[in-house]
Amino acid sequence: MVSPESLDIARRASAIYEERLKLAVEATHRDEFLTIEPDSGDYFIGRTMREAIDAARAAHPTKRCYVVRIGHAAVVEIGGVANERPSR
Repeated sequence: MVSPESLDIARRASAIYEERLKLAVEATHRDEFLTIEPDSGDYFIGRTMREAIDAARAAHPTKRCYVVRIGHAAVVEIGGVANERPSR
């Protein structure tokens, strides 16, 4: 179960991404990772998720952040196809 605090961080950071960052970063950083610290609005871009997270932690070591993969609906893909039926 996701905590109310985590849901709040995700909601606020997602709003920052959609309202302030999406158009600019999707044009130049598609497929990279972006971490947002929602209290400050600071964001960090990396070629890998680790790079983006490390940059955010260096700047805000005590804060929780939110990660997006630029230009994608999900940060990671675990395989399979969403519309594929399970094999029997």
